[in-house]
Amino acid sequence: MKDLNDLYYFVLVVKHGGFSAAARATGIEKTLLSRHIADLELRMGARLLHRTTRQVSLTEAGHHFFTLSQPVVEGAHTAYESVEHLRREPVGLVRLSCPQVMAQSYLAPLLPGYMEKHPKVRLELNAVDREVDLFEERFDVALRSRTRIEETAGLVAKELGATRQILVASPRFLDRVGRPTSIKAISGIETLSRPGDIHDGVGRWFLRSSSGEELLVSHQPRLICDDLRMQLEAAVNGLGVALLPEPIAAASVRAKALEVVIPSWTGATHIIHLLYPKPKGMLPSVRSLIDYLSLHLPQSIQERSITVERVA
Repeated sequence: MKDLNDLYYFVLVVKHGGFSAAARATGIEKTLLSRHIADLELRMGARLLHRTTRQVSLTEAGHHFFTLSQPVVEGAHTAYESVEHLRREPVGLVRLSCPQVMAQSYLAPLLPGYMEKHPKVRLELNAVDREVDLFEERFDVALRSRTRIEETAGLVAKELGATRQILVASPRFLDRVGRPTSIKAISGIETLSRPGDIHDGVGRWFLRSSSGEELLVSHQPRLICDDLRMQLEAAVNGLGVALLPEPIAAASVRAKALEVVIPSWTGATHIIHLLYPKPKGMLPSVRSLIDYLSLHLPQSIQERSITVERVA
């Protein structure tokens, strides 16, 4: 591919009817325009313009070349303008990925406010329980929950808060089986578990006490299900003890449909963070979403947490 600037200069000269007129209209030196057109004609091996002291006109070859070159130059100009439009204000499509639990618990209450504030932004939310590749899958922002933040080349990780997994069961269930006073007593009562916590047919939860003690607790699940909302409903309906993320269980605990079982023991603490490309060249639409979530999401996380003091 040859220098496309030559096409641009050629179209300018033709549209303005000469080198002097093109120079006056664009501020590009007449000698520069003339040199580029001469180089273009030399590479093509054909004269494109008839030059006289009064005017410039197209040759037959120049007419064909201009007919094909003009749409290319105009298309490039439109492409530049479209990006410039995106850079002036938050506008256009922003693609966000996050786990289903966080979409339902954190984003559902927040995003309507963001979209009302930025009416020209279109938002695509991809709620999937897998780690997306922002570059390969062309996501602008990802919301993640991990036990630790890992360094990722070319990406910024912004910590917004933390959440834990808590042991919960319905008061009716606990009235029936008794309220365990030690964490090891969990092994003797019915539980609800995710498939990933099952090993050799036995459920295993890695738990940590408020004093820092760690314990791998074995249990025999009555229900094995990877849908956490289903586990929540099963726990509320008295099927057993479940280990659930705080944002899922918090409302039911506050409504007294669930109790926290042995509050001093919890599952892993997960750091909730935003992941996005480094901000150089970032569009205002993407920056506006990052700023909005950075401002509002920490409070949403806090509101859906359950402190040991609150439930003890």
